[in-house]
Amino acid sequence: MPAPKKQQRSVSAVMNEIIERVNSDTQRLRVLEQSYDSLISRVDGIEQASLLQRKELQKHLSDLTAGISRLDESVSKLESTMEEVVEHVKKLVTQSQIKELENLIEIYNPVKSNFVTKDELERILNERMRKK
Repeated sequence: MPAPKKQQRSVSAVMNEIIERVNSDTQRLRVLEQSYDSLISRVDGIEQASLLQRKELQKHLSDLTAGISRLDESVSKLESTMEEVVEHVKKLVTQSQIKELENLIEIYNPVKSNFVTKDELERILNERMRKK
């Protein structure tokens, strides 16, 4: 049995179909290219933002490091000053030493104590010797 005959298309119909397919493929390629360009543009924007954030972060980190260094210096100075104060406080008079000094002053207080001069002592001694 012979094969059934297919309808043969005209060359212009085939050409039209090929042109339509090529146009459709070209349009799809343009859409893909636009999507690709848009994606590249977004990636570039993200990359630029990322680089900017990285620079800002590095600057902030640098500022923090400098601040920590200044704080470290301040703490060292404070420690040194505190050590000096502690040494000075150790040299100060204690309360018991003050009390002892007060007692000594009280004993040697010329207003309350009865001291005699040399002349008075000699006179008193001479008087006592004469009486005996």
